[in-house]
Amino acid sequence: MIKGFRGTSLIDYPGKISSVIYTYKCNFHCPYCYNLDLIIPEKYKKLKDISVDWIIEELKRRSFFIKGVVITGGEPTIWGKELINLIEKIRYEVKLSIKLDTNGSNPHLIKELFEKDLVDFWAVDFKTAPFRYHEIGGEFDKVEKTFEILSNIPEKLEIRITLYPPLISEKELKEMLPYLRNFKYIAFQKCIQKNKKFSYPIEFYRKAKELFQKELPLAEILERF
Repeated sequence: MIKGFRGTSLIDYPGKISSVIYTYKCNFHCPYCYNLDLIIPEKYKKLKDISVDWIIEELKRRSFFIKGVVITGGEPTIWGKELINLIEKIRYEVKLSIKLDTNGSNPHLIKELFEKDLVDFWAVDFKTAPFRYHEIGGEFDKVEKTFEILSNIPEKLEIRITLYPPLISEKELKEMLPYLRNFKYIAFQKCIQKNKKFSYPIEFYRKAKELFQKELPLAEILERF
């Protein structure tokens, strides 16, 4: 399940110094994916498997200065019970705050984690307008169910939108707005690619932020561009 570990991060868990655990495999195929080594079988098969026991011992060793653990991917929720077991071990053996990054495609597992109160902070990627989710191999009805579950804890959730031009334009942003009215934190992320044609000028990010501030006055729009 685990193919990567970063001992110390200052940016992955808002307000906390954290360690980061990387699971492999993903059920989406986003064209701008930053972690292809964890997604493409030919690549992740070359990576060493990291045991849960090693992770727990390393977190214990670092627990005097880290304040949280981020589990990201890949898509962690495809690991089902294995993911739950990992989170429970971190929670009860190391007693660190846990953040989970997800694409929202497994609402049944997310509901179980939510009901057991095993995750302290969530980050859910909103990839594109609902009618375009099939283009990345997703089903938006599942993501919408995840939104419904996590709308109960808006203070513990960040919605992340990566502004990748082929998937996000002003049209898509307007289509996404109705699904965001119950959320407190929305982060706009810049798409960083070598091919500049897939990056918006800074003016687009500012215009997008202004649109969301107008339509979602109670939300905090975070800049990551």
